[in-house]
Amino acid sequence: YTPERSWPLVVTLHGTHGWDSSVAQIKEWKYVAEQRGLLVAAPALKSVQGILPVNDRLWFRDVDADEEAVLSVISDICHRYRVDSDYILLTGFSAGGYPLYYTGLRHPERFSMLIARNCNSSVELFERIEVTDEARKLPIVIFWGKDDLQEINRQSWQAVRWLGERSFANLQRDKCPGGHLRRPQLAYKYWRKILPDEYVR
Repeated sequence: YTPERSWPLVVTLHGTHGWDSSVAQIKEWKYVAEQRGLLVAAPALKSVQGILPVNDRLWFRDVDADEEAVLSVISDICHRYRVDSDYILLTGFSAGGYPLYYTGLRHPERFSMLIARNCNSSVELFERIEVTDEARKLPIVIFWGKDDLQEINRQSWQAVRWLGERSFANLQRDKCPGGHLRRPQLAYKYWRKILPDEYVR
């Protein structure tokens, strides 16, 4: 890091407790970040339960807390480092899809792109989001492994349909080879298409 230049920021959201963590996300993104010249943040989250049963009332409270955590981490990093606020990627893996969609769609002005990597989704959570014209313009990529869990395939398609029915103009979907993998390199491949030349290595 050097303050002599601006830096794109990746905020990556981990999956279900016990199978993923903020530390694991940082480790997997570290190589991409060092090769490509990115800052990476991975907040610890509460709502990421993709397998375990949840109490809806408590879960919605946790999703709200995660939204606050994501926005606070971004504010803190932008205060401490020279971040290009026009190029902040929000990406989630697995159950990290819940706070990804909720936070990203409710605050589209904060992000240059949303990328869902093998993500859970929830219609009940989507219905709590007020869709704006600014959100409809936000580039969104949803990809998942063709050999992933049936529930992840179903919920990925669910998110694609929900967004498509609400006229999200910059929505892309992709079914990849393999199973339930984090794939930070593939996420970066999508994001680099909109990055300025000065940030592409």
